[in-house]
Amino acid sequence: MHKAGHENTNLPVAKTRVGIIGLGKMGLLHATILNTIPNVETAAICESKALLTHFARKALSNITVVEKVHDLKALGLDAVFVSTPIPSHHNIISALFAIGIKNIFTEKTLASSGEESRRICQLAPKGDGVNMVGYMARFAVTFRKAKELLESGTIGELISFKGYAYSSDFIGIPEKSYLRGGVLRDLGCHIIDLAMWYFGEFSLSDAKIEPREPVNGESSAEFQITGSKGITGHFDISWCREGYRIPDYGIIINGASGVIEVNNDCVKLDIDGKKQAWYRADLNDSVPFLVGAAEYYREDSAFINAVLGNNKASPDFFEAARVDGFIDEVKIKAGSA
Repeated sequence: MHKAGHENTNLPVAKTRVGIIGLGKMGLLHATILNTIPNVETAAICESKALLTHFARKALSNITVVEKVHDLKALGLDAVFVSTPIPSHHNIISALFAIGIKNIFTEKTLASSGEESRRICQLAPKGDGVNMVGYMARFAVTFRKAKELLESGTIGELISFKGYAYSSDFIGIPEKSYLRGGVLRDLGCHIIDLAMWYFGEFSLSDAKIEPREPVNGESSAEFQITGSKGITGHFDISWCREGYRIPDYGIIINGASGVIEVNNDCVKLDIDGKKQAWYRADLNDSVPFLVGAAEYYREDSAFINAVLGNNKASPDFFEAARVDGFIDEVKIKAGSA
């Protein structure tokens, strides 16, 4: 034991032990990032597919690999990342809470429906534990710059906006889109979350989804909203749009004094014909370790810092549940639920 007032700098620093559920693309991405954050280690992986567990045990000899969520209970984990398909989120998160794991990050969307999300929120320990959902667009420097401009009143009173989310993923093969749960939960949820982050609560006024047959999921959706302060909004979402090999989402915001246009790569400001633009490179879009996109590192780091400080993370389960509930409303309004 060292004397009071003299720190022993040779004492080992306890690492934050994290588990990953789901060894797909996103599971591997999070595991890679977490191992680059100081004093964090990927200590366990949970994967139900035999081929993947066999691969993991061979390739990751220093990580405990288990097949069931319950097997994580005895491993002394500080937090768990859920990176499995959306339909499994409700049962996995419920099982994690049941074994006493309270710090949980899950990929979007929180669940397959508003009702499942509400049940997860009811199970979340009150005032204990940190939870977060992977709406990584909030951590993109461009979308953060646009929020800064909005909050400073740069374009005056807000009048209207258009939010869009496009990709080319299912051009010519719309019948396969159901495998990813439909365009709203897979792609459109990002722009819905951003709009709620920017403008607060809003109500749905009209909606259209194509195709309407739920057996094939949705390929495109359009809907209109009205916000609490009179702002109106139009959403256009499609993953059968030509020219979008990489998914793109953005918002065009009209105010009394000007216009803000923001997407993944750029923020543009137009006030009375005086134009400014900020690209990612202008906004210090750098992180200690880059894989996928810089926003993935930022969101993982934000979650870990919240766990270490026992602080609220954002977007949390309750914010994400509002997105799921709104998607349900769009489906009902469009007659495809």
